[in-house]
This record gives sequence, C-alpha cells and structure tokens, in this order.
Amino acid sequence: MLAGLLRRLIRAGVRCVPGGTIAAEQAILAARKFSPDTVLQATSSGFFPMANSAGRIEWRNPKRRAVIPVDGFRVPKSLRRLMRTQRFEIRLNSAVDRVITCCADRENSWITPEIADVYAELSGMGVVRTVEAWQNGQLVGGVYGLAIGRYFVSESQFHRVNHAGKVCFATLFEILCANGFLIHDVQYSSGFLQQFGAIELSRDEFRSRLTRSLAQPARFELPSTILERVATRDSTAHADASTNSTAAES
Repeated sequence: MLAGLLRRLIRAGVRCVPGGTIAAEQAILAARKFSPDTVLQATSSGFFPMANSAGRIEWRNPKRRAVIPVDGFRVPKSLRRLMRTQRFEIRLNSAVDRVITCCADRENSWITPEIADVYAELSGMGVVRTVEAWQNGQLVGGVYGLAIGRYFVSESQFHRVNHAGKVCFATLFEILCANGFLIHDVQYSSGFLQQFGAIELSRDEFRSRLTRSLAQPARFELPSTILERVATRDSTAHADASTNSTAAES
C-alpha cells in the first residue's frame, strides 16, 4: 500500500513540477501547502525544504549536490576504534519524533515546528528513518532522513554524548550498503562529511541518479554484525591492498 502511494506521489511530482528554471519550480512548490505530499513530490524532483533565518520554508536545489557514495564511504580510524568498543546500543526508528526534536534543539536551527510536524507525519507513512544511539536507557545520539526507494537523504544528526552522532552516521552507511541503496544524499558538503568520503555531483547528474534510485524498492534493516563490519571495513581494505602490493613486488 505504501509503495503504491509513493509511486503515485512521485509520478505526480514529476508532472506537477515541470522541467524549467529552478526559480519557476521553486515558485510552484512555494505556492503549495507544506505537507507530506509536497515533500515527497519535491524530493522526487531533487528539492529539499529548509527554513531561512526568518523561519520561512524555502525549497532548495543547489547547482552542486553533495552525496556520499554508498559503496565508497570512509570511516576515520579513531571512529573505528570507538565502534569496536560497542559503547552504544544501536536502534532503528524507535524514537523518530525525539530524534527530530533533538536535532532541532540548537541555535539557529532550520528545523521549524512546521517542518518537524510534517516529518512526523512522514514517519507515520514509513518514509522517515532514524539510526539511534542509546546508552544506559537514554537516547544520546541519532540521525534521521527520508528513505524512498533506494534513495536516502540525511536531514540532520545530533549527539548528547561525544561521538554518538558519528557512530550513528557510520552505522547508517553500512545499512544503506547492506540494503542496496543507490544514493546517500547529504545536500551540502562540509568538512564533517568530507571525512566520510563526500563528493559533489552536478544538478543534472544528481537528478539522473535520483530518478533511477526512486524506482527501485529497498529495505532499511540493521544486519546483526553491522558494527563489527563498519569498524573493520577500512582496515580490511588496507590489509588487502598491502597484500596485493607485497605480491606484486615479489
């Protein structure tokens, strides 16, 4: 039922947000009520909502779109060491509203109450997904985003304990890889994202990849050995590279 609804909304988005200038498409979206349907339709055309400093929701579609390749993310060594300790209990989608609230609880947040309410509705539709870090029964970190087909867009993350948000972010990568996602959209590049392997795509290239990813279904599940795999991913790759280099020299 949900899959059929999403397909109809995506098709409606393609029809109702016609090709043309970005400004024209933004005007069409701005004229609509901010709702789950509008978010899904806009997402299918490469737009995402963000409130400006005055609290007004704007629809953005930058010329250069930051993504992290699903099969090419990097985990910093210090984070790998932390993940081996399994300091945090990882849960999925158990406290979506709380994760969004915590992400919004910062100075100059772009997540307005209106955005939070609509994403809570999207959560009820099974579209919003969270990766959460718990410690001693308390939610101490998390990341949330939209999962549509094999497309995932990270919206925001938070932490209440050092590195809890990073652990969630790294765990998210492995979830996307294990479940066959094609795009991990992070919208704008930053130093934080670049350490995980973020790159930028042109608007046209991003839209082309987005269209392909939306049409294919995917699960959002946590494999039982995921933390171990994330913690050893890069070290295994380095070991293989070293072995290959030694063999070549001999």
